[in-house]
Amino acid sequence: MPYIVINTSNSYDPSNQTEYATEAEADAKAREILQAFPQSNIRTAQLLKTYRAQVTITAEDVPEQDQTAE
Repeated sequence: MPYIVINTSNSYDPSNQTEYATEAEADAKAREILQAFPQSNIRTAQLLKTYRAQVTITAEDVPEQDQTAE
């Protein structure tokens, strides 16, 4: 089961989106972040589920209305 590293001090940290195959890999990345940014609050977590959704957008032209029918 994959693991992730969450930098709760920086929501834009690209590490928040990376999955690691083992807990040891996630732990190493967490320690690497702390070495570079000691003020950070880092968490590791085991992923239980990943959710995805898809949105479909359609567009169509609206027929012109006859303005003389009034």
